[in-house]
Amino acid sequence: MNLFTALLTTPDRFEQLFAQVPGDRLNWEPANWAGVPSERFSAQGHLCHLLDIETLGYQLRFRRTLAETLPLLASLDGYQLAQDNDYPRQDPAVQLARFRAARTQTVDWLSALPASAWRRRAHYGSYGEVTLDGLVRLLASHDHQHLAGMQWLLMRLNADLGLQLPLE
Repeated sequence: MNLFTALLTTPDRFEQLFAQVPGDRLNWEPANWAGVPSERFSAQGHLCHLLDIETLGYQLRFRRTLAETLPLLASLDGYQLAQDNDYPRQDPAVQLARFRAARTQTVDWLSALPASAWRRRAHYGSYGEVTLDGLVRLLASHDHQHLAGMQWLLMRLNADLGLQLPLE
């Protein structure tokens, strides 16, 4: 699977996992987060976080990397974003549609770039100097972390609450 395909399929893959969470448990969080492979978010928190990181994080980082010479790109505090944007009160259907649209916009924009753009460089948080190609790969890695986080959360729902979740 190429990088653009992987990025474009993330909203669908996330939606399949999200659909397995009972509606009354979208904001549920376990008492024990041991072993979580991503940030500690409820199912709805993962969704809102993916949208915020797409639009407030990576889209901005990509544009700045192309427009500026070695820009200093800051990391975002996901937990502060969750608090500022009141994740538990967001409409999941709206958030998913917004994430899907933002991801399509990201990939459409990236796929139109000339080959030379992929070598543009920036300084990004603790990663140091990275290329645009590297930033895109970090976005894909971020996706994988949150998909794994959703699988982990489904495991906790089953273990902590005894919920028999559909295997989809």
